Amino acid sequence: MDVDFVMSNKTIRHCLGLIVLSWTGLASAASISVEIRQTGGGFDIQGSYMSPLTQCQAYVLLTDFSSDEPSEGIKSSKITRLSDQTIRVEQKVEDRFLFFTTKFESIIDYTEYPMRGMDLQQVKGYFKEYRGSWRLIPKEGGTLFTYQAFILPESSIPMFLIEHFMNNRVQQRFEKMANRANRKKDFIPERCQ
Repeated sequence: MDVDFVMSNKTIRHCLGLIVLSWTGLASAASISVEIRQTGGGFDIQGSYMSPLTQCQAYVLLTDFSSDEPSEGIKSSKITRLSDQTIRVEQKVEDRFLFFTTKFESIIDYTEYPMRGMDLQQVKGYFKEYRGSWRLIPKEGGTLFTYQAFILPESSIPMFLIEHFMNNRVQQRFEKMANRANRKKDFIPERCQ
């Protein structure tokens, strides 16, 4: 694939993301950055967004595994605390793209680092391997959420589905997370008072 074409696509996606943010009034509140690279048969994902939240508010939001807010594609979710620092989240997920519907179960263990972020490791799920981390970096005027992950897809999944997910869904999910953080800026959790 021509490198100039890839860069153009990336630039277009970034610009479209900024347009969406400016339409929703979040351009100043949330700068979103997503970079996806193919490596070792999988994908490295680096992403971040700025939020108006304090570090404590951001940590509470990041670790709110029992949120009542609907998440796209999640049909059921079960949360089990394995230790003081580790939570297991089991979900049944249904994702749709064009004429294809994919149903799978996902089990991910999250290791929490209070006020700093968390690491995650897939135990069972859609990918051969999925591991990553979230970090919270205090900045003037809010907190920067940073994300890095490595995803190794199952070989049985058609590559065009994987590329669609990587190129579109990841950016969309970051936009939704940034929007949610912006909506929560005035909510002060009890443990942050």
